[in-house]
Amino acid sequence: MNHPHIVKAFDQELKALTRNTRAMGVFAGQQFTDATRALLHGDWSLAQKVIDQDRRLDALRTELSTAAATVIARRQPLATDLDEVLATFRIAEDLERIGDLAKNIAKRATAVASGAFPEDIVESLDRLAALASEHLKLALDTFVARDAEQAMVVRQQDEKIDELYTTIFRDLVARLSVDPTQTIGFVHLLFCAKNIERIGDHATHIAEAAYQIATGRRPEPERRRLDQSSTMTGAEGKTEI
Repeated sequence: MNHPHIVKAFDQELKALTRNTRAMGVFAGQQFTDATRALLHGDWSLAQKVIDQDRRLDALRTELSTAAATVIARRQPLATDLDEVLATFRIAEDLERIGDLAKNIAKRATAVASGAFPEDIVESLDRLAALASEHLKLALDTFVARDAEQAMVVRQQDEKIDELYTTIFRDLVARLSVDPTQTIGFVHLLFCAKNIERIGDHATHIAEAAYQIATGRRPEPERRRLDQSSTMTGAEGKTEI
């Protein structure tokens, strides 16, 4: 039987892992926000800041993974306790990927910083980024609160991101044939829009991890994926703008 002080120490270590995971998530979210702002407003210096700070996110991931591994080695947790610690590794990986995607957006922002995009495209991408950013915030909240019900709500909201991304994808592809002078810029925006959609997917993974921690099982059924860009034909891109 475990002594009370050992159980208490273990609980404190789990809470520390949760706090540090959230801190990493907040930083990754800020990187994403700054990267999209740099892209949509032609802010080269902000884009460079995001690129430079990516090393800090990598360091946070290493620190978090090391802390989780130390808890496993020291406490040898079983069942649900082990699942909770292992979830830290998975979420840290998702957050690092979010950081990588933000860095990629920032790099593309430096490539197109001297250009100006149509206002309606900027507004659409800004709305997509806002949805993904809020999605990440809510996913982290469900993880901290161990709220299974809210985690499923967050999971469902990923469909809105997929739908808007598909609309933006169709719009940009259509514009490529209408305005060849902006081909390079629009191609960069296509990649950035996909990166934003992928950030939403990683946030959904975090919500699913929160659900599993709270209930001990994976969420079912398999969530719908409404990103239709991979099945779009060439004819579909020839729509009027």
